Amino acid sequence: MKLIKRYPNRRLYDTEKKGYITLMDVRDDIKSYQPFQVVDSKSGEDITRQVLLQVLAEMENEGHASVLTNKFLEEIIRLYDSRMTGMAGQWLEQAMVGWLSQQQRWQQELKRMQDFNPANVFSSLFSGGNKSDSDK
Repeated sequence: MKLIKRYPNRRLYDTEKKGYITLMDVRDDIKSYQPFQVVDSKSGEDITRQVLLQVLAEMENEGHASVLTNKFLEEIIRLYDSRMTGMAGQWLEQAMVGWLSQQQRWQQELKRMQDFNPANVFSSLFSGGNKSDSDK
């Protein structure tokens, strides 16, 4: 697992690359499924969650279609005061993973359908049929 240290000046240091990185670099690691942990350089405290929230906030400010609507965020905030917080977090995580898995399966199926070319199927059927007819 990659270790990233955040220094008091808020700069992020990638211990593998031995250099400073940006939130965009962290975002690239997330997209490529690179496991990482972010720790405070002084205390050693795990601050990965804080950095992930920063990445989300940056993406929201970039003008992407918002996943985190105001209503959704309000409901999340309300959950923190309920007894269901732990269960809700697990459920949301499982729902998101399931939804993304389903999306991936749909994309694979669409690609398979696009790669399927009926002309090739008919061509091989007719070329095979012509050979057998001429052999008669």
